[in-house]
Amino acid sequence: MTQTKDGAAAARRPHVPSWDVLRTAAFAAVAVQHILGAYARRYDISSSEKVVVAASFELLRFAVPLFVMLFGAALFYVYQESPRYVPYLAKRVRQLVLPYAIWTAVYLWYAEKPVTLRSVARGMVYGDASYHLWYVMMILQFVVLVPLFFAARNGLRRCCTTRRRMVVACAVLLGAWLLLLAFRPSDGWAHQMLVTWRTRGFLLWTGYFALGALCGSFPDAFAAWVRRLVVPAGLICAGALGYAMWLSVRAVYQKGEVNFNCVSYFSPGYAVLTLVTILFLYGVAEWLARWRMVQRVCGFVGRHSYEAYLAHVLVLTRCSRFLLEHWPEMNRYVFYAVLTVCTILGAVIIAWAVDSLVAMARRGIRRMRSPAKT
Repeated sequence: MTQTKDGAAAARRPHVPSWDVLRTAAFAAVAVQHILGAYARRYDISSSEKVVVAASFELLRFAVPLFVMLFGAALFYVYQESPRYVPYLAKRVRQLVLPYAIWTAVYLWYAEKPVTLRSVARGMVYGDASYHLWYVMMILQFVVLVPLFFAARNGLRRCCTTRRRMVVACAVLLGAWLLLLAFRPSDGWAHQMLVTWRTRGFLLWTGYFALGALCGSFPDAFAAWVRRLVVPAGLICAGALGYAMWLSVRAVYQKGEVNFNCVSYFSPGYAVLTLVTILFLYGVAEWLARWRMVQRVCGFVGRHSYEAYLAHVLVLTRCSRFLLEHWPEMNRYVFYAVLTVCTILGAVIIAWAVDSLVAMARRGIRRMRSPAKT
């Protein structure tokens, strides 16, 4: 399908319910990750609790790579051909950059930092107005460089005219990405890009993005493929989780504290295991998406997952303070269980309210601009 107008072809493409399931899982996993991080910073937790926190975190490590994969999938699913750059960029500015700017200002204000045009612009560039906003800055790099990725796909289409050539090309690209992950320059701009700013730059995320691009370009074939591979992928996923948990638990016993960075989805070996984990989760999502109730709940959360991601740290902080002020003697296990539920639900509700207000404002503007009926 040729993309002639930005968003026009998107309206004619069928919805993919399994992606809503995956978006919901990724958002919930990110929220719980941050709650586990807050729990690990307590001064009064025992060694056994640290072990549980470290092991539990590994169950959720898939969240950010899955978000990147889903972004690539949605981009290449909506645009079967390279979009016109200016209309495409204008749409992404409205959908992604404006909410990012507003929430950057909110987090600066909440941290009692000066909220000026310069401080907001700086916070957006560095993604440091809050500890979770780095992800948006990284994703925006993919948004800006979209012509490069579509040019790469068009080149692969011309070269890979058979299935064998496609498999070989995918293997070569995977190998190149793994070599990039293993490369550790000691100085210069390469050190800045691949070491200092490794999570905030787009380069090391390209493998997860490329998996999404493959999914979005061939959604039916990709879904059928992951359904066939769900059992072996599940076994490999279980092994990967066991390995990551062992490393995290070992770090607790060695250093006496939780180290969330002892396993990285940027290490070549674990990056491959993370790709397999995403394939397994995709297969599970395909099965869960058959249930109507799952479709409705995850469809609602999936529609508002971006805004919910932006809001959830503020909700987490406010709910935590509210619970501590009003129920200081609450059992800490109950406290974090309640905090988890309040954070996820509160962020989704705020996201729904904000998105609804924006939709109402846009409808009002369109009505005002439309010619009066005679």
